[in-house]
Amino acid sequence: MKHFVFRKLLIFFLVFSLGAGICSEVTAVAASASEMDLMQPRKAKKAQKKADAKKKKQKEAIKDGSIEAQKRSFEIQTPDVQERMKQNKKETAARDKAKRKSSKERTKRGAKKYK
Repeated sequence: MKHFVFRKLLIFFLVFSLGAGICSEVTAVAASASEMDLMQPRKAKKAQKKADAKKKKQKEAIKDGSIEAQKRSFEIQTPDVQERMKQNKKETAARDKAKRKSSKERTKRGAKKYK
């Protein structure tokens, strides 16, 4: 009789341990599947790419237009004003460079570099 109870307990624990292992695997697979990004339909991907390309093209057009406007505003000035504008650009570039350098000096790596 004792062996019979022992055998039932052994079978119960064996089945329970295997069942618990399978359940944990199933929940792990389900959790990873829910975390994955859902695939977009092909038309949606195509439309998104088209929209991104259009936005990029617009940005480039704005950038090109602003560069052309700067050139034109420089060209219509008198020569002495053009010289002042060139000098101001040089001073601004030097000031910005010094500002970047001073801000980098505050970091640990920059402190080593500029000491």
